Amino acid sequence: MQAYLREGPAQVSLNSLCKKAGVSKPSLYREFGNEDGLACAALENYVQHVMVKVLETLTGAGSFADKIGRLSHLVAKDAQHENGCLFVKMRAAKSDLGAKTQSMIEKTESMALKAYAQFLNEARENGDWSGCIPVALGANYLYAQIGLAMAQRARGDDPKAVLELALSVFMQTDR
Repeated sequence: MQAYLREGPAQVSLNSLCKKAGVSKPSLYREFGNEDGLACAALENYVQHVMVKVLETLTGAGSFADKIGRLSHLVAKDAQHENGCLFVKMRAAKSDLGAKTQSMIEKTESMALKAYAQFLNEARENGDWSGCIPVALGANYLYAQIGLAMAQRARGDDPKAVLELALSVFMQTDR
């Protein structure tokens, strides 16, 4: 998972992964089936242990503004995202990855969009967000902006200004 995150999913060779892990290729193939199975398992692990923090931020306690602030901090400052987001990197390299990994990318994307939409719906129902844009559009926008910020962070750029601008859309009130 770390090799895919640091080097990019399409740039990691099976030989280098085996060497780093201290395992043989036959062992890797027995465990994961093939490179596609390994990449999919890495993404599944990432979703379960790292990306879940983003989803927990959206569903946790606090006001809409608090959650937006925690989300921004998580994306811009959390040590686990120091090299960006494996999901974002795999999504960008999707056409270079196997069918199993592509399916996991689509499943993860659907899960993220659903979580963002639920977050916005709940905020609207609680009166924390005016909902001046349609929820589906807001969820897609939030998904895209978080991905952009993660890609910026992976390049070594500070995503804070972009996040503040992007997330300010949700803090505006109806006129």
